[in-house]
Amino acid sequence: MKHGFGAGAVDLVFIDHDKNAYLADLRSILGRGWLHPGTIVVADNVGMPGAPGYRSYLREHQGTLWDTVEHKTHLEYQSLVPDLVLESVYRG
Repeated sequence: MKHGFGAGAVDLVFIDHDKNAYLADLRSILGRGWLHPGTIVVADNVGMPGAPGYRSYLREHQGTLWDTVEHKTHLEYQSLVPDLVLESVYRG
């Protein structure tokens, strides 16, 4: 266990960093086998500044690999700018 946990051990992932890395990092996590059916992945700021590749990937795999709900929100400290938080459940 290189990172302190084994396969299928992660219950929750919160993604909120470089928006361009969202999809690559999710794929890296999947490749390591850390997720199990029922793991929840929450991604912030998918609408603004945006992570279109991440959003497209989850839409393409809706109902097969992922069940995703898009929550409308707004940017931190800026209630006039719309944003999205994606909540995805891994189906395995």
